[in-house]
Amino acid sequence: MKQGLITFFILCNIHLALGQDKADILVNINDQIEMIDGYIEFETFFLDPEEFLDKMADHGAELNGYYEHERLKKIVRKVGTRTADVVTTFYFWNDQLIHVNYKQRPYLETKNESGQRIMDYSSSFTKYESKHFFRNDEELEKKEIGQPLDGMEPEEEFIKYAYKMKALLDNKFYNRGTYDALQGKWLFIQNTDDYLIFEGTIRFNFYNGKFANRLKTRIEDGGVLVCFFPMDDRIYRYKIDNLNDNMLTLTDLFSKEEFVYAKVE
Repeated sequence: MKQGLITFFILCNIHLALGQDKADILVNINDQIEMIDGYIEFETFFLDPEEFLDKMADHGAELNGYYEHERLKKIVRKVGTRTADVVTTFYFWNDQLIHVNYKQRPYLETKNESGQRIMDYSSSFTKYESKHFFRNDEELEKKEIGQPLDGMEPEEEFIKYAYKMKALLDNKFYNRGTYDALQGKWLFIQNTDDYLIFEGTIRFNFYNGKFANRLKTRIEDGGVLVCFFPMDDRIYRYKIDNLNDNMLTLTDLFSKEEFVYAKVE
């Protein structure tokens, strides 16, 4: 009986200690969130909708990453569905996900010139909110406010997605000089009816003056330009041998063929 009582007290003390640790961790996370929201000199980078969506949104979509001291601190994603904006904010501390705030914000109604009731896509309110706290990539606590919209299941799995978006944003941020230099129109010097246009991370190819296709791009270590089609396995890799205000020289890493382009203002 005495041994069982001792075991009981030990287990109770362990439970209390763990509870205190969790409370302290949540206090620290909330302090970190407050610090991040208090930053006023962010560098902001964005992803195009096709970079983070599998299909286009009904009423627009945007995803912005906020950097401070060369590190991603926050991602804000807004997706406009048929009936509501879904706004998700991801917070990072020392490159680790610490918090996700997820909101379902249905649109308010208004009247058009004919007196018909329609959705006002510029105005919405928060009907449902969930707050997720993480430590070492495991969910520590979840809080919910309100009820989810009918027919709209709240998101639950955030960790893998958050780091995927972080990787895409980091690539654009840390290679921003190369991406900026690539922007615009480049004529193939051996046939000026062929040219490239870079817009953001998208490369548009034109042959004989006509649009041919579009590819997504990313910059890899060592100055390698990777171009790929989102819906299949075709990937092209080019070494960026020269890039300045006037000339772009690429070498196909598979065929070793060299391509030289001239910048067009």
